[in-house]
Amino acid sequence: MKLSPDKWIKFEQQRRDIMARYAQDNHAAAACEAMRRLAAKAAMLPGVQADLMKLAWAVCEFSTALTAADRLLALAPAQPAAVQAAADLFLLCGQPDKARASWLRLEKSPQNQAAWLGLASLAERAGRMDEAAEWSAKALANNPRDAQSRIRAGCIARRQGRMSEAAAHLEPCSAPGVPPAIRASALYELGELHDKANDPASAVAAWREAKRCMEQAWPSQVTLARRVRAKAIDQNRRLVSDLTPESIRRWRSQPPATDIPPVVILAGHPRSGTTLLEQVLAAHPDILDIDEKDAMACALRETLFPAAPGGPEITALENASGSSLAAVRKDYLRRLAMLGSNPGPSSVILDKNPNFTDLLPFLLRPFPGLRLVIARRDPRDVLLSCYRLPVVPESGNVGWLREADAVADYVSMMSVWERLRDCLGDETGWMEIRYEDLCHDLEHHAACVTRFTGLEWHPAQAVWQDTGKDRHVASPSYEAVRTPVHTGSIGKWQRYADHLPELFRHFK
Repeated sequence: MKLSPDKWIKFEQQRRDIMARYAQDNHAAAACEAMRRLAAKAAMLPGVQADLMKLAWAVCEFSTALTAADRLLALAPAQPAAVQAAADLFLLCGQPDKARASWLRLEKSPQNQAAWLGLASLAERAGRMDEAAEWSAKALANNPRDAQSRIRAGCIARRQGRMSEAAAHLEPCSAPGVPPAIRASALYELGELHDKANDPASAVAAWREAKRCMEQAWPSQVTLARRVRAKAIDQNRRLVSDLTPESIRRWRSQPPATDIPPVVILAGHPRSGTTLLEQVLAAHPDILDIDEKDAMACALRETLFPAAPGGPEITALENASGSSLAAVRKDYLRRLAMLGSNPGPSSVILDKNPNFTDLLPFLLRPFPGLRLVIARRDPRDVLLSCYRLPVVPESGNVGWLREADAVADYVSMMSVWERLRDCLGDETGWMEIRYEDLCHDLEHHAACVTRFTGLEWHPAQAVWQDTGKDRHVASPSYEAVRTPVHTGSIGKWQRYADHLPELFRHFK
């Protein structure tokens, strides 16, 4: 159905108003519902479908997000931005083949430059480096001056060990005067080149300038992310104060829920080794891996705290009824089913998500039988790894733009776990695993964690990189898990101690 110009303008303004309110209050569920109602009237507007897709993903309504992505592609099949948004959503939902098909369709249009870059990115992320280089070469041959093509070619060349070629692609894209978002991408990659060349001073200079460019490129997004981050840190401060051993032990002593399979949470600060351990565990045929989806958090918030966009309070959980707690568990399984993740009779659900680390106390109320695996690593190596990671700013990573903020985020998140650990005491439902131990003897320590989940070690786990070679890795650390396990990153912070003192001085 075609829309009249007047209705088109009216609906477009409504779309903008919804997203403007969301930027102010960060209440994704309310924004998603408003956008869903608008989409029922204005299904022909690509912007409405794109925003509905984004908002539905934010609240883990995966079916709605996937449907919006399909409609967006139908409305704008030859628009690179639309294909990019839909392909990214398919990838997030664990459908890399569908993402690839979206780019392949675009390749047949005049917008094939964007398609080649999208296909190169997919192949690079999956570790198919020769294929990635082929797609990248097509894009570069078609337009040698295109900055995105040069950055992608530089990234692939770096990963393949062709450092001089990588630098030749990246350096022109990092020059002053280049748009800040493009310049930031090039500078982050150049920082990695300097790191490989054992030049920490130049690496830090590149990363610092990249972060400055990120703030220039996304000022409103950074402002919103910092506002949400400040609330999260304040909430964590209250949480550490309010947590008591009596409450946690009382919740844990409740009869185990019979309406859900066993669930293991794999958490810890980002860049602590969660993705490496996840890949080994996920190779077990009885482990159902939920890779960095917020389904459990959304089920908790939208069922028990729908009117608290700022976040729940731990004291409010005391009066939750048994039926409402059962509703959280039911809603969690509903959200997993949208992803095709249906546990079998012998399945153990592995829900790996570093973002759950400071949410764990809340999850123990509706999920009293949760088993907790927390990855630990020298915080100085963690912070260095976060600092050099190129990510679009959001509340969970905006702290990495500033050294002092990165330290504050680490302390805030891990103080919640350490207080919860004290409250749990010597019960057997939690364990910590050190990244350094995994690097030195992966199979032994991964086998210990496997037994902790209630399963026995499976031969497929010994060849986890072959077993999971086609598995999509949602984490930004996807590059690291495609390479052999090594000890080279242990203690790496020491090379940067003189260049990033504010990042390390808090820790001994």
